[in-house]
Amino acid sequence: MSDALESRIDELFGPDGPLARAHPGYEPRAAQARMGLRVAQACADDGLLLLEAGTGTGKTIGYLLPLLAEGLKVVVSTATKALQDQIFEKDIPLLRRALQRPFSAATLKGRANYLCLHRYRQFNQAPYPMNAEERMMMRAVEGWAAETLTGDRDELYDLPERNRIWSEISIQGDNCLGGQCPDYMDCYLIQARARAREAELVVVNHHLFFADLAVKEGGFGEILPNYRIVVFDEAHQIPEVVTRFFGLEVSNYKLRELARDARREFEEVGMDDPEPLMALGGLEDAAAQLRSAFPQENHRAALGAADLEREPGRALIATENALSIFLDRLEPHRPRSAGIAACGRRAEALITAAGVIRTLDDPTRVYWFETRGKGVFLQASPIHVGDTLRGTLYPKVRSAVFASATLTTAEGESGFDYFLNQLGLDPEITVRENLPPVFDFANQSLLYLPRRLPEPTAPQFPQLALRELRELILASRGRALCLFTSYRMLEMAREALEGNIPYRLMTQGDAPKRALLEAFAADPHSVLLGTGTFWEGVDVPGEALSLVVIDRLPFASPGDPLTAARNRHIESQGGNAFAQLSIPQAILTLKQGIGRLLRSTKDRGVMAILDTRITRKGYGKRFIKGLPPARIVQDFSDVAEFFDAEFAAQAAVQPSVDQPAPDPAAEPVP
Repeated sequence: MSDALESRIDELFGPDGPLARAHPGYEPRAAQARMGLRVAQACADDGLLLLEAGTGTGKTIGYLLPLLAEGLKVVVSTATKALQDQIFEKDIPLLRRALQRPFSAATLKGRANYLCLHRYRQFNQAPYPMNAEERMMMRAVEGWAAETLTGDRDELYDLPERNRIWSEISIQGDNCLGGQCPDYMDCYLIQARARAREAELVVVNHHLFFADLAVKEGGFGEILPNYRIVVFDEAHQIPEVVTRFFGLEVSNYKLRELARDARREFEEVGMDDPEPLMALGGLEDAAAQLRSAFPQENHRAALGAADLEREPGRALIATENALSIFLDRLEPHRPRSAGIAACGRRAEALITAAGVIRTLDDPTRVYWFETRGKGVFLQASPIHVGDTLRGTLYPKVRSAVFASATLTTAEGESGFDYFLNQLGLDPEITVRENLPPVFDFANQSLLYLPRRLPEPTAPQFPQLALRELRELILASRGRALCLFTSYRMLEMAREALEGNIPYRLMTQGDAPKRALLEAFAADPHSVLLGTGTFWEGVDVPGEALSLVVIDRLPFASPGDPLTAARNRHIESQGGNAFAQLSIPQAILTLKQGIGRLLRSTKDRGVMAILDTRITRKGYGKRFIKGLPPARIVQDFSDVAEFFDAEFAAQAAVQPSVDQPAPDPAAEPVP
């Protein structure tokens, strides 16, 4: 590492540097400067870097400042659109002030985030019947569509994440007409891509980045401009995203949507040939047969040869036959419009996927299905995403940085072993850096591992764990995020707490996630129950969140088809799947959940894990070593003492602000 590079980084992040001049409240952080140095060195060496940087490091500025200061063109990929927007709306203006130059930057999102002018016009000409709520929503969309400059749906703040209207009027990869679209020159996506081609900095999300990589791998063009340097923020989510985008899928929804879109295209050209129109009925019949061949309840399981000898196999054959007939009837009409040609390409992709899934002959894939409501989804997913990335990503980039608050499962370089293997990175050429925590965990927090509970397999565990949960919530006076590993336990917690705590209780599913988090942050004594996505993306600094409770160690279900296939893959190579996959995967998930507590240097609180396996099983030590270095306690009295001291300190400063300690027998507050 050159002295000149170190000197340059010291200057950029120092107390008299450009950041300090651009931000009056700036305080130099050693971890942030160290991150900047590692990123700059990796790019100077055309290298690969794995970098764990905890909350409070200032990751975005840490990796962007040294790259932009050198005038390098870079793509940044984030796990969420929320971080994507934060970088663009908050961090980029600061960096422009710091560097004193208006470097060009563009944000690019997936197709479905943009309004499709062509489909919007088609929909307005023949809308489907709407209920009152949808009519009100459509009026809001119409007002926005008349004024928007970007076509980005995130400008429609109140639009629900899942709704029928947006799926009808947004850009969809399956039916995009590309250069043959009559609205091509005015297309919001095309305009966004044009800005991205010219920009020094392009900010995308992982879904778009790996969709682009999959498109390039398939030889179907590209979404992103060429890049040589890429930074992955929230990199721990990459394996899941790669699994999705390099897999194959057939679903009854895709068949029905193909039939619907083809019918719309036929109407546009005045189709007078009855054969293609009759073939649409075959697609709809195949979709219905496919759904009826699988369990009606929500279910997720492996798809094996025995399944394909019964009704699921017959339904897949019927799907292939219906697609073949549709393609045959469509062929003479493909030249009539770009939309009809696009329907043909979709049918070809579906028949290829159906054939791969039906034959089960690729040993690098796991075959499985999932039923959700009225949908059935058949998948062929890569077993080892590292193999996929070695063939698609690493040959295309000069340098790549993988940054996250949760990459390591233990101290030292060996803590990166799990993630190295997951991403298929060569340990001989990949630099690893685990930055020291910014927070003083020993003084800001407790890690409560109760000794008085049974193990989760005990019949009495749910009842006793929920009793413990209530006592913790009363001790913290609300201000609690409770994370569960199953919806069943989440529902049991809601039933146990509703009417039995004097605080507002909010549960995942009561409202959209964003609305719940805003309400939770606004009410300093509320309680939020969540699972799944609530283990990440909850950022509530301050007193509104002082307690995080986790019911069980978050092991993936051994019955999950992806997990089972990956376990078999490890065992077939002589490995130990529990030690090499289950434990490290659970440690990273646990770190994400625990990481919801401290979000600033002023935050204080308690992290509670109700699963006593962490102290009673031999592997529990691996979990404890992977967690932040908080003071560990096992008696509830220590937790009560911690919160009592907190409330006493707050009362001394603001005696009228806080609520008195609740009487456990008191009537609940409405």
